[in-house]
Amino acid sequence: MFPKKLQQMLIAILLIVIVGTIGFKITGSEKTTILDALFMTAITISTVGYGDYVGIDASPAGKIFTIIFIFLGAGVIAYLFTSLAAYIVEGELKEVFRRRRMEKRIEKMKDHYIVCGIGMVGLYIVNELYHTRRPIVAIDLNENKLEMLQLHNLNVDLIVGDSTENEILEKAMIHKARGLFATTNSDNDNIVIVLTARQMNQSLKIVSRCNDTKNLDKLKRAGADAVVALNYIGGLRMASEMVRPHVTSFLDKMLRDKESHLRVDEVQIPSASPFIGKRVADIDFRSMGNALLVALRKSNGDWIYNPLPETVLEKDMTMILLATVEERVILEKLVNPKT
Repeated sequence: MFPKKLQQMLIAILLIVIVGTIGFKITGSEKTTILDALFMTAITISTVGYGDYVGIDASPAGKIFTIIFIFLGAGVIAYLFTSLAAYIVEGELKEVFRRRRMEKRIEKMKDHYIVCGIGMVGLYIVNELYHTRRPIVAIDLNENKLEMLQLHNLNVDLIVGDSTENEILEKAMIHKARGLFATTNSDNDNIVIVLTARQMNQSLKIVSRCNDTKNLDKLKRAGADAVVALNYIGGLRMASEMVRPHVTSFLDKMLRDKESHLRVDEVQIPSASPFIGKRVADIDFRSMGNALLVALRKSNGDWIYNPLPETVLEKDMTMILLATVEERVILEKLVNPKT
């Protein structure tokens, strides 16, 4: 689909050619053909001017038409071609500057998330990360995916390239990233992405999509921390809709309600946190809003569900909360004031 400005230029050029052809046909001699008139139009507006090919030497009207047509037609064509060249150059420069600004933004990123493959699965991931205020870099082979992201009001930087290549992952600042999602439609590509990403950043959290459950072990051996099999998850969801419909309805509303950013989220207690050694009762969750502590996970993997008020918080313990984005951000700052 041509841009509107370009369409208008092409229509104007076409109209000038038609007017010139008809004019030279009418004002030329009886032997003048449509091709002769078209040729005369072409050499006139291009200012080449090989000579008289339609017999206007003997026609005063033809000479007058030619004079008018030279001033108007050739002038308009020159203006249109100049505008067209400027439009193309301007568009290219805008794209160059846009990409450079994007590269500079990405170079400054740290603790961000990389989403490799912006299909429907990748789009949902980007949407969730964006609305929970996590920094994101998207990667896809198709440059048109940027328009798709903008169509969904997702102001996210997109690197156009192959996620399996080291150079593209380096552009996404993988060495400073917190996590990576391998979400392409190909399990083979996801395996290569996971393997490459793990080699480039040993501490990176990697979550991969899996289309065929027989590839689950391959993806884990390649370095994925978690693998999501869409068919398996879909089957569990369908079963849940049958046996626990109100639970699924609650989760759906929580995730899809655009008026509220309430989520089941997590905040880790790092080393030297002022929360270490405190009891759950000492933490004023109400001062943050309506944050609700649901569970605690110890560093050894043990879980404490619905922790009692006297439960003591430990280093590297993870708090599982029901909270809004704003409440989570407040708690993160309290847990780790140095950030």
